[in-house]
Amino acid sequence: MRHCKKTDKLGRTTSHRAAVIANMLVSLVKHERVTTTLRLAKSVQRYADKLITLAKRNTLHARRQAMSALRPSGPSQKAAVRKLFEELGPRFGERKGGYTRIVKLPPRRGDAAPMAILEFVGAQVAVRAKREKREEEVAIETEVVGGQLGAEPVVEGGKDRKEEQERTSTVTSAEGREEEQTEAGRGVGPGESVEEPGKPTGKDRKGGLGRFFKGLFGKEKKE
Repeated sequence: MRHCKKTDKLGRTTSHRAAVIANMLVSLVKHERVTTTLRLAKSVQRYADKLITLAKRNTLHARRQAMSALRPSGPSQKAAVRKLFEELGPRFGERKGGYTRIVKLPPRRGDAAPMAILEFVGAQVAVRAKREKREEEVAIETEVVGGQLGAEPVVEGGKDRKEEQERTSTVTSAEGREEEQTEAGRGVGPGESVEEPGKPTGKDRKGGLGRFFKGLFGKEKKE
């Protein structure tokens, strides 16, 4: 029976549980706010408050105790200890407890695990600015054409780019009208090709699949 046992094993072995809590403490000191499950946040909160108590003492022995609680040993550990004793300790110098708080979040998608935010009171969190879209970025809009999906690139740009597109469309439409008028003058219907003098037609041309099959069967027509 686990009477008066407050340690939450978190479904892990002793070494794994200690490593998870130590890594979470380093992230909390570095960013002053972490998002995790509610169960893990409650387990880390106790140790985070004790770290602030060590930082308020600001002695050599307290620094060594904090370094033994934070993992892994290396540059990240040293940076966390430095911030803990130089920034967080003086910040909570006049506060007598309650250095952290837990804010509950909606359940996580997928397994519906209860989530929460663990942060220091008065946390100074850096907010990332949203990236602005480049003018040269192209967005593709999909539309249904004749039962098939077709994609037309739509350029997102300034007024100059739109003016260029309008000029190009105007020139293209003008050229199309001139070709239609020329074909109408020659008596050619829509969709029919115009045979230019001196240019071989499709029947007279030799090449492509026609040449391949003629060479395969060894039969060539005499011109």
